[in-house]
Formats: sequence, C-alpha cells, structure tokens
Amino acid sequence: MNPLQAVLNRVSPLWGICDFVPFREHILPCRAASRIPEAAQSIIVALFPYYLGEDAYADSNISRYAVVPDYNDLARDVLRDAAQALSELFPGEQFVAFCGSSPLPEVYAAVRAGLGTRGRNGLLLTEEYGSWVFIGEIVTTMHLPPAAKELTLCDGCDLCIRACPTGALSQDGFHADLCLSAITQQKKPLTPQQEEMIRQTGCAWGCDICQKACPKNNHARTTEIDWILRGVKIRAEHGDDLEGRAYGWRGAKVIERNLTILDQTGGSHETGDSDCPQ
Repeated sequence: MNPLQAVLNRVSPLWGICDFVPFREHILPCRAASRIPEAAQSIIVALFPYYLGEDAYADSNISRYAVVPDYNDLARDVLRDAAQALSELFPGEQFVAFCGSSPLPEVYAAVRAGLGTRGRNGLLLTEEYGSWVFIGEIVTTMHLPPAAKELTLCDGCDLCIRACPTGALSQDGFHADLCLSAITQQKKPLTPQQEEMIRQTGCAWGCDICQKACPKNNHARTTEIDWILRGVKIRAEHGDDLEGRAYGWRGAKVIERNLTILDQTGGSHETGDSDCPQ
C-alpha cells in the first residue's frame, strides 16, 4: 500500500479518483469555488456511509441522513486533516478539501471516480452501501490515475418513481419543488395538502421513500465510522438542541412547525419507521 492509499483508507472505507479537467465547465457558483487550485488535475472522492440497519430506525420521525450527526463539519475536518497529511507527503502539491457546500457536482464526481451510479432520484447509488452515503472531495494539483470505468448499478426498475408520493420523480426527471424532503424544509407557509403529506408519512424532516423502494438498498452494509455512530439521535423532539443536527441550519421554527403538524396525528407513521431522499 502506498502512502496516499494509507491516508485515504483512514478517511473513508470507499474512495476513488477522477480527472478534474472535465469539471472545469461545471463548477457550481459558490464562495468555495475560489479555493480550487488553479492547476488542479485530480479529484479524490471519499464516501461516508451512514446506514445503521433497519432496526435502528424503528421509532424515527426524521430522514435517516438526519439521524446521524450533521456530516458537513465532521467530514470536512476529516478531509482537511487528510489534505494536510497529503500535503506533507507530497511537498509542492496542493490538496484542498470540500464537503457540503462543495463547488463540485458531487454525485457526478463520485460516478466518474468509479464509486457508483446516479439513481433516478439524483442520489449516488453504490454497490456496498446503497444510497446511504455522504460525499466529500479533495481537489489536488497532483496527477493521480483516475478510475478505469464507471459502474452501472441502476436497473431502471422505476420502483422509486412509483413509490414517490408527490410525483417529484418521473420519467422526465426530478422535480425538486415537489419533493417531500424539500417541503419539510421550506420556510414559507405550507399548504393544507403539504401538511397532510407530512402527517401521512410521519416525517418531520426529509424523506426516504424513494431510497427505501430501491432494491439496491435491501442489503446495504452498515457504517462503522465512529464519529457517525457517536452522535445518533433517532427522533426530533420539541425544544431539541439543534447544534450538530442536519435540520439545525433551517432554525427551530421549521422543525417545530413540522413536529406540531405531527402532534395532530400522534406523531408516528403507521409502520413505525417514518418514510423520512436526502
């Protein structure tokens, strides 16, 4: 094992590499874009699986990605430490970490790095961990061998499309404005129909319906990442401390509103696990 592999294996159980050049025309307009090295040549893509096993979600009222700690800060710290270690190993090369508010189209980068396939819901679908993964990157000026090929994992079964309760998924693509996950996050007042959808699914934040319908998620491997396992919180409750939670960035009013809507029906979905895509 070479030194680069040793560093990256400590960061993530699943990582890959793709060329940076094809992404130059696809950089997203955000402040973080200014940190991309001018002479960037490669992208190291690291995945952080977060699946806990079905039993863990028995009484959950939030999306599974929100059950674990907000990955943005924690994964970013891990990636920054790795970037620093690689900079010391390879003097003269730049390594810059991105996570969360990344200027890169992350799913596309992961696909090009040979880590998975873009599902119909827009999420990355991997062989071992299904779609239950977070994505982070290190952009470097160092030329690294890219993945030999891209994976084809989606069978086009359309089960995710058929399962979506709002029509956000269709043969025409993904309609973000209809997505239940987006509805639970919006600050503007909800329509009666939107409130009823929250009550029916028992979901105070996010939605997992399309992911749970995907056959590739049936035997997903559970995570062993310690910083994910240390901060598990299955339910959102009134008055919660939002520090470090994925729904904290929206502020207390949104999650409190959704919890109040659920209070009107007892706050739980009839199947026990709410259907709370990322």
